[in-house]
Amino acid sequence: MSAVRRMFVLLCGYEILPMTVSLRGANPRFIVSVPICTYLLDTTEGWVLLDAGLDEHHLRDPSQIEKYFAPGAWHPPPVVKPEHEMGAQLAAIGIGFEDISTLVLSHLHADHSGHIKRMPQARVVIQKVEYDYAFSDAEKIAYFTEDYDLPSIDWQIIDGDTPILPGIEAIFTPGHTPGHQSLVVDLPRTGKVILTADVGDWIENFTKEILPGSATNDDEALASIRRINALWANTGAEMFLTHDPVLVQKIRLAPEFYD
Repeated sequence: MSAVRRMFVLLCGYEILPMTVSLRGANPRFIVSVPICTYLLDTTEGWVLLDAGLDEHHLRDPSQIEKYFAPGAWHPPPVVKPEHEMGAQLAAIGIGFEDISTLVLSHLHADHSGHIKRMPQARVVIQKVEYDYAFSDAEKIAYFTEDYDLPSIDWQIIDGDTPILPGIEAIFTPGHTPGHQSLVVDLPRTGKVILTADVGDWIENFTKEILPGSATNDDEALASIRRINALWANTGAEMFLTHDPVLVQKIRLAPEFYD
């Protein structure tokens, strides 16, 4: 029996990117604003969060802007307005960062790792391959080590498909990064949902099997798209995409929820 009672979708800001970042082969002159979504699960065993968003501190402090978002780096900077801030959204639900018992990280890009530091009490679930890559000397893009290289983090390192709680399963979906993972969640009324994270930013990545522009391994990225598609077809599950600028306007956003 699933431990999950409700799911909240948190809209935590927007990134301003060339369309080619999401859809391989798109016209690079097209610039789009894509959402940053995270997912909060109310369970019988505590609050579970998928991904930690982007830390707005990096956008408020001029030295951080210069460090990470100057021209030639990640430019222009993302947009996180006060209504997008994760802390304010948690407060509207009636909880705080301190109430999160489990934080599952799809991967450690900065738009997914920002608020880890605010949840030292949480067990932080990550794939071994992703953990090893993030802490390696390999040249990486959009990994902000100050967000996750902290002694306070209670890492739970998993290897491959792993149940997190009854009704929550991590599935290994590499390609976007070496150790990317997604979640499959069973809700009491909605049924099964797939939280794809960054396997594909847009629905077209799945319906047309278009690779994302950003991938560390194209073969793995395509295999992960096809794995999600097979789950989608075989289960009838609803897919929730982290960065689709159209779908985000059609779903319930916190404090509304899915049950």
